[in-house]
Amino acid sequence: MTSLPESTVAVAGPEREVALDMARLGLVLGPLFAIVSLIVWGPGGLASSALAFAIVVGNLLLGAWMIGRAAAISLNLLMAAVLGGFLLRLGLLTAVVLPIRSIDWFELAPFAITLVGGHLGLLAWETQRVSASLAFPGVRPDKVAPLSRVRSSIRTRS
Repeated sequence: MTSLPESTVAVAGPEREVALDMARLGLVLGPLFAIVSLIVWGPGGLASSALAFAIVVGNLLLGAWMIGRAAAISLNLLMAAVLGGFLLRLGLLTAVVLPIRSIDWFELAPFAITLVGGHLGLLAWETQRVSASLAFPGVRPDKVAPLSRVRSSIRTRS
């Protein structure tokens, strides 16, 4: 049995890294939405905004997980997971909102603003941080090692 060359061994895809980075950024953006909602709509607005932001982060993480799993299997499954996953996540959002929309504490305005603003804000913020390079797919590294250090580490491994 032959082993695969090192370059063909499967590695974790960038979608997970990007989604986790967006979740980290959500720790900054989420409280901003929550504070504004608390000031404008009171405790009901705070709870609605917190629920919406939990849905935003969960949606991004679930989407990345589905894409990563499907990409490892086949391109056809990847395309089906992207479209089907989008529809599934919309269905999950509907399943969450319909039962609670008539509860006293639920405020639709902060929920909707946080849901749309959270998605758009995190995606817009993340476009600044994503590398569009095949050398570093996913989140752009903060510091790239100088080429001389990379060459010397390759020589010591061989």
